[in-house]
Amino acid sequence: MRILVLGSGGREHSIIWKLSLDERIKEIISFSDNYGISQLSKNLKTENDDLNSIVKQIISLSPDLVIVGPEEPLSEGITNLLTEKNIKCFGPSKEASRIESSKIFSKKLMMENNIPTSYAEFFSNFDKAKNYCLTKGYKNIVIKADGLAAGKGVFLPNSEEELITILDDIMNKHKLGNSGKSILIEDRIYGKEVSVFCFTDGVNFSKPIAICDYKRVQDNDIGPNTGGMGCYTPPEFWSIDLEDSIIENIIVPTINAMREKKSIFQGMLYTGIMMTKDGPKVIEYNCRFGDPECELIMPMFEGNILDVFMDIANSKLKNNSVKWKNKKGLCVVICSGGYPEKYNKELEINGIKDLEEKIICFHSGTKMKNNKIVTNGGRVLVLSNIDDSINACRENIYSQIEKISFKDSFYRKDIGLRAVKND
Repeated sequence: MRILVLGSGGREHSIIWKLSLDERIKEIISFSDNYGISQLSKNLKTENDDLNSIVKQIISLSPDLVIVGPEEPLSEGITNLLTEKNIKCFGPSKEASRIESSKIFSKKLMMENNIPTSYAEFFSNFDKAKNYCLTKGYKNIVIKADGLAAGKGVFLPNSEEELITILDDIMNKHKLGNSGKSILIEDRIYGKEVSVFCFTDGVNFSKPIAICDYKRVQDNDIGPNTGGMGCYTPPEFWSIDLEDSIIENIIVPTINAMREKKSIFQGMLYTGIMMTKDGPKVIEYNCRFGDPECELIMPMFEGNILDVFMDIANSKLKNNSVKWKNKKGLCVVICSGGYPEKYNKELEINGIKDLEEKIICFHSGTKMKNNKIVTNGGRVLVLSNIDDSINACRENIYSQIEKISFKDSFYRKDIGLRAVKND
């Protein structure tokens, strides 16, 4: 079989790594200069970055399956266009991808179907939004842009002045472009966060996997938000009862609600959940694998993942077809100095070949230049490991991570630390 994976980060490298272990797959194709991906796939250049050109190129390659990693092409309808040409895809349709691409759509979906979440109001007028926020109080609200904003569309104001500045930037100065034309203002909730992932064909769904990630750039959750600095599984508070509750009250109603809206969701349903004093509540949905969560999902998956991808593409997922290893897992992201703000690129990376075999090294932002592996992004490498305990995973990774070196590199040292006492 010939499989095409769209995307160029650590998420896609981990998917390609997992697929490369399947002897039935004769060729994996990608459009990427990511060095890790290039070692496992046939890398082609795109003639043009616009969606129609990419679709045309994919059609000419006639792959047996296309796996779409990033949310942007999903929200633009790439699976619709490919499916119309009888090319099988793993990833939701444009209509189903609204669960991520429109926060207003997803919030209304939750509120209309009694899926536990925080209350929200919706605005497209600055003065009305400002008055509502001031009435509620800055400590009690979260401001969210409706559309995709590359992880920069959620705001928790720390003062009335900051609140007004945020609204002005989004709604008057249009700093988020069309993504901020409409906003939602929701009640702020508190608790531990967990990301819950399950495969679904729109009717059937898999056993979920729960992962806790770290968004802040520095230890002890200090500093600005990032795309993710590391994660671990399972959460220290996870249980069968909690899993059953989330399935019954969140996953099943979400899948059913999407089907009733004629927006059947097929792919990886990623639900961000806050564990509040009143129970689990949905913060947001995503329509794809998370990153760096995917760099744990792939090692934790038991067996050949191609079968699940194909079953979903054919709308024939069996409820018991997904099995997760009875292990614990952890990954740590190594970043370029300055990330998530300005950072340098094309810095030589040393030490990758010195890592012990039990450490899986996924490439997020690398490329080959002048016969050297160099940095090509803010998040550069992800070191992943699965073992019998979180503590063992931590020791395995942190005993090896200093072998990796490039100028001004850094990483968090506290990934998974809060879960060690429950091992």
